[in-house]
Amino acid sequence: MEIGKQIIETALKNGATLAGIANVKALKTSASHLIYTQLGNYSGVGTVKDDETVTADQLFNWPETARSILVIGLSHPRGLQKLDWWDGKGGTPGNRLLIDIMKHTRQQIEKNLKINTNRLHYYVEKGGVFLKDAAVLAGLGCLGKNNMLVTREFGPRVRLRALFLEAEIEPTGPVTFDPCADCKVYCRRVCPEKALAEKVPAFESIKDSLELPARDGTYDRDLCNIRMEKDISASKKSTATHAPIKYCRKCEFACPIGK
Repeated sequence: MEIGKQIIETALKNGATLAGIANVKALKTSASHLIYTQLGNYSGVGTVKDDETVTADQLFNWPETARSILVIGLSHPRGLQKLDWWDGKGGTPGNRLLIDIMKHTRQQIEKNLKINTNRLHYYVEKGGVFLKDAAVLAGLGCLGKNNMLVTREFGPRVRLRALFLEAEIEPTGPVTFDPCADCKVYCRRVCPEKALAEKVPAFESIKDSLELPARDGTYDRDLCNIRMEKDISASKKSTATHAPIKYCRKCEFACPIGK
């Protein structure tokens, strides 16, 4: 069996619902990585905290031996919303599953296929990658008008993780899949903070591209962060013991793809 197929099959057997392979060289020139430094400083939920030291040389400081990248996805359907709840036990149940899946997959790739691997930090600022760009290049789906990866099988209701591979492996994407082209953008209508309502000024000077955030720069992460902060406040006010944080997923659930 072709080595790439073996790697993907290993990830799927370990519990991933999607898996694909992208080329590291192509990832370095993907849209998010190219425009990242033009977006200015941002501090919000899910970003590096003020008390964490980040040096300039950590940004996109990937191992020189990394040639390919394995991207896995785990379905987070409406019926299993608890997968996405921040429960104070080290992230979310879904995130812990992804970590476990990738741990076993990495061990098996190195042991059975004799390919060295490199783990990625969660934060882009600390050597991580833009997972959505990697997933598109791996053929898992396309960037949607909701600024999320939209997959054929599960729509945007997936979470991603990735692993560097020290081997040149045939990429599995990108693919010609674009359900957003003629969509009525339900995602943009349902956002409680109107974070997808208009093009953000930061993107006005950047050449139009379908690969920009939300395809055309219509995504305001500051407004999205306001919603996340409200969700955190709601959890703190709850009378339930150890109430989890239930982050807003309205744009995900409004998407008709993969239902």
